[in-house]
Amino acid sequence: MIELGRRKMLNMFKGMDLRIFILSVWMLFLELFLIRWVSTEIRIFAYVNNLVLLACFIGIGLGCYFSNRKTNPLFVIVFLSILIVAVKSRIFTNITDLFSGFSDSDIWYYVAQPDNLVPALKGIVLTVFMFSLIAGVFFPLGQLLGAMFNNHQRTIVAYSINIFGSIIGIWLFSLLSFIYTTPLTWFIVSTLLGLIFLQKKVLNILFFIMFFLISSFLMFIPSEKDHFAIWSPYQKLTVYQHSFQGISNGYAVQVNNVGYMSLFNISEEFIYKNFHKMPVLQAQRRFNQYELPYILKENANAVLIVGAGGGNDVAGALRQRIKEIDAVEIDPAIYEIGLLLHPERPYNNKRTHVYIDDARSFLKKINKQYDVVSFGLLDAHTTSSNYNNVRLDHYVYTLESFKEAKNLLKTDGILTIVFNPAREWIVPRIYNLLKEAFGNEPLAFRVNSEHSLFGGGGIMYVVNADPEALSDAINRNQELKRFIEENKIYFKPEANRVKITTDDWPYLYLEGPAIPKMYLCVMASLIILFFAGARGLFVKITNINMHFLFLGAAFLLLEFQNISKSSLLFGSTWIVNAYMITAILLLILLANILVYYCQVKNIKLFYCLLWISVLAIYFIPLGSLNISNYYLKATLIAIFLNVPIFFAGVIFINSFSNYPQKDIALGSNLLGACLGGLLESLSFVVGIKALLILVFFIYLLSYLFGRRVIFVKST
Repeated sequence: MIELGRRKMLNMFKGMDLRIFILSVWMLFLELFLIRWVSTEIRIFAYVNNLVLLACFIGIGLGCYFSNRKTNPLFVIVFLSILIVAVKSRIFTNITDLFSGFSDSDIWYYVAQPDNLVPALKGIVLTVFMFSLIAGVFFPLGQLLGAMFNNHQRTIVAYSINIFGSIIGIWLFSLLSFIYTTPLTWFIVSTLLGLIFLQKKVLNILFFIMFFLISSFLMFIPSEKDHFAIWSPYQKLTVYQHSFQGISNGYAVQVNNVGYMSLFNISEEFIYKNFHKMPVLQAQRRFNQYELPYILKENANAVLIVGAGGGNDVAGALRQRIKEIDAVEIDPAIYEIGLLLHPERPYNNKRTHVYIDDARSFLKKINKQYDVVSFGLLDAHTTSSNYNNVRLDHYVYTLESFKEAKNLLKTDGILTIVFNPAREWIVPRIYNLLKEAFGNEPLAFRVNSEHSLFGGGGIMYVVNADPEALSDAINRNQELKRFIEENKIYFKPEANRVKITTDDWPYLYLEGPAIPKMYLCVMASLIILFFAGARGLFVKITNINMHFLFLGAAFLLLEFQNISKSSLLFGSTWIVNAYMITAILLLILLANILVYYCQVKNIKLFYCLLWISVLAIYFIPLGSLNISNYYLKATLIAIFLNVPIFFAGVIFINSFSNYPQKDIALGSNLLGACLGGLLESLSFVVGIKALLILVFFIYLLSYLFGRRVIFVKST
């Protein structure tokens, strides 16, 4: 018996099993590579939720449908090479400019003509072309996967190997991201993973070498010669030296190719020494955005800065002689840039304590009282995960977040926010959020500076639980009082109608509960393209199995729920996302093991358990679990959230193992995931939690359409 088990272990990754494993690693790694890289270089793919992911699913799904046709894995690198050329060309990198005219959402671009559809049409064409290229990369991979599943004698084993390979692919890419590797490295690794599938023909090998060398060269060429780029686990950071009036004053940093933050020396000594003949700079330095919180709060000792960035806010606190500074920054690369390059060396000071963590996660965990809580550079240019439409900063600017920050303030403490809004409706939104959280009206005034030497400027909001104390502090400083009065913002009554953001509707950059016009244009174009080509792609449209399609759609929506809520529990860090996706895949593996070793006869029971668990998540508030230990509470909630994944996994593998056409089942499931990705946008209208009701009914549809698949083994 022991010898038999040993032989099974030795033979596990031989032949087709090994090929399924490597293919699964390759697909997941390539998927994450393209999501990170394309979404960074062509920012429309970062703002339209899951667009690259949907292209991957479409490509794999369609490939599964054509698994019985001849395929050549060489086409993967061919399409990948064309994609690299497109991404490197200016016509595609400027796609986002074409969509910037829509006034109902903010994508950090200059708006020339609001709601101008003429350039948007051009942008749609280019976006659909890019989408098709990405789908083309994955089409041959889907063909390989579908063929392997059709020919494998043990479906559950094959699918388990597929899931295990996906886990390895996730962690391989995550670890490479953690050590700041570049897209060139990702391209080389993804290409090497596919070598096993290359047909051993001289012409194929020559073409492979040619495309590989050309693509590697293009990936190696830097976008800017005088800048150096760092790919952190979250984003691309481009650093370059900065000078003003011919005098070097520090560094500037772009995030995902957009100007983002500065690391300037604005100390009184430096400004006076180099610019004493420019009195306007002296006046602006007096009330710069980095020191104002500590001028407003006299005799502050302990301060918390969330979104500390490269260290400007910390440097401001140090110049005001704050004794204890807790600085929170999610991106370790940004912190390291500040540590090494900031001219004032704020992170080297003994009074500074740095925490590499998500802002919301830190606010939940810390048990301390502060004189000042300052929200620094928190305007994100990237999503919190590859599997949801929530940006890194969305959960920072919500009602619940500000209430948590309020609880960390001393009785006379103040909270400050500096935000540079591109849309007018964001200004009253943050005002209303603070008003609701603190129960009194915040102070709001403009802080701007010449050439952004003293920060990017924008609107500064100041609020505390005792408005009279804040008013007294301002009245004691007549110069400060005059500055605030000259720049104060007054809100009209209609400002109260702007919807505030919550943890359930955290979309700071949307004007109101509606699917943005930009999303609608792109998604409608893709849907029309899909259905227009469906007749040519499918011999019979009935080849789509609705049972597996609905399982895929509900699963992606459920995954979106879990990752979004996990961001609240544990933070939107890369390690949390990797852990959560791994946990989801492990639950699927556990479901596979159950079905493999225990003959599941009553699948109705698992459907009932699935529906009950989905409704339980909807009706039971996550905060109702009264456990003081943060980590124990968060772990139990994470288990609670993922229970439906296990029941859904049992249902899927039971149906999948009984269905004779594995390629059709897998293809339908992946196309269903695309449907789920499209339905995810409904959270912009109804909120994230309401999607659970949609999940419930989609699983109900999968049951109704799957009764023949589930209960009668197909012949």
